[in-house]
Amino acid sequence: MQPPGLRRLFTTFSYLVAKQGATAVLGLAYWAVATHLFSARDVGLAAAASSTAFFLGAIGALGIPLLLVAELDSIPAALRRVTFSTGMYISCLAVLILSLGTLALSPFLGGSLRIICADSTTAALFVIGSVATMGTLTFDNAAIGLHRGSAQLWRGSLNAVLKLAIVGVLVLAGTRTASGLLFAWAVTLVVSFVCIPMLRLEPTPAGEGNLSHRVALARRYGVLSLQHHVLNLSINSVFYIVGLIAALLILPRQLAYFSTAFLVESTAMVIPYLLALSLFAEISGDQSLLHRHVRRTLPLGLALCGGIVVVAEVAAPFLLRIFGPGYVMNGTTALRLLVLVGPAYVIKDHYVAIRRAQGRLGHAAKVMAAGTCAEAAGAALGGIYWGVTGLCSGWAVAASAEAVVVLPAVIRVFRGDAPAVSDPVGSPR
Repeated sequence: MQPPGLRRLFTTFSYLVAKQGATAVLGLAYWAVATHLFSARDVGLAAAASSTAFFLGAIGALGIPLLLVAELDSIPAALRRVTFSTGMYISCLAVLILSLGTLALSPFLGGSLRIICADSTTAALFVIGSVATMGTLTFDNAAIGLHRGSAQLWRGSLNAVLKLAIVGVLVLAGTRTASGLLFAWAVTLVVSFVCIPMLRLEPTPAGEGNLSHRVALARRYGVLSLQHHVLNLSINSVFYIVGLIAALLILPRQLAYFSTAFLVESTAMVIPYLLALSLFAEISGDQSLLHRHVRRTLPLGLALCGGIVVVAEVAAPFLLRIFGPGYVMNGTTALRLLVLVGPAYVIKDHYVAIRRAQGRLGHAAKVMAAGTCAEAAGAALGGIYWGVTGLCSGWAVAASAEAVVVLPAVIRVFRGDAPAVSDPVGSPR
């Protein structure tokens, strides 16, 4: 019989996988419809908008989503609603400011963003979608922190179903434009907030939701939140940065081919990442579980990732066939290169989860920041000189080199000979 802590770890993981599986199937169906019935240019513009929104969300999150994963369950039940809403307001405001700044700078940010921001309708949808992306990210992480995996599952599934339905209606109405795809993306994100009651947050006591109390909450958790933010930017922002680099360097038609390959790779490789995220959620308050859980999650993550790589290398043309023959011809090589990033990220995700459990956020942030810069530089240089193929290859090489650097720290915990110590810079308490 499994220990209670391990059972809860895999329960959290199971909900995350179920949510990802449901949204992945519906998401792939959405992109299959879009790539067959919309021009590659319009698909590329929609991909540029969503990629940029994810990047702005990574910057504007300020560590709040991960703070909710780590702390929300330990906060008194009566204060959880005000803590959640305060975090969401702050992060969404930050992304609103960033998205408006993007509109102002769009003439200098590449062809795709320049086209999107030049039209008032698509520009407004871009801003709405960016803010809603941040809000849903905060919601999903709060659900993980509260062990309400069903709430995340329903929100993600609702969003995916509605987006597919709206695109179908647009096609029937004869509206096959980039603005239609952006409308489906932005509106469904907003509507999915109807799932907030599923978090089962108690009503806020009188007086606890006023401005002064919210300011006090921001001050109390501000430093810890920013420490999480720096570390999260150091590792997860690479995916958003790569998408943004592609949007800046690649023309809309080629961007559509890259984005579909990137979508398939991200959908497949998110499973090992969710395992590491579940690890963090379960050991963030109990370092004694660290060695025991890592011995299970690291081999499982590497095995899952290895299987995905083998399947993708062989079946890449067949996987992309659902998007159309043009995507098979122009996206197969990109997909085969992109999946090579996966094993490196299993190691990196475990390294970050371990350092968070040990309270060594400051140390891990420095290591990951250097690695992120190397990955972004590798992708950008490859993209400048060799296009899509160079971008994918440069990223894969840089990520693998970074994984080699952090692997010894992961192995020490796996073997059980690494003490769980906290440094004063990164201590979460």
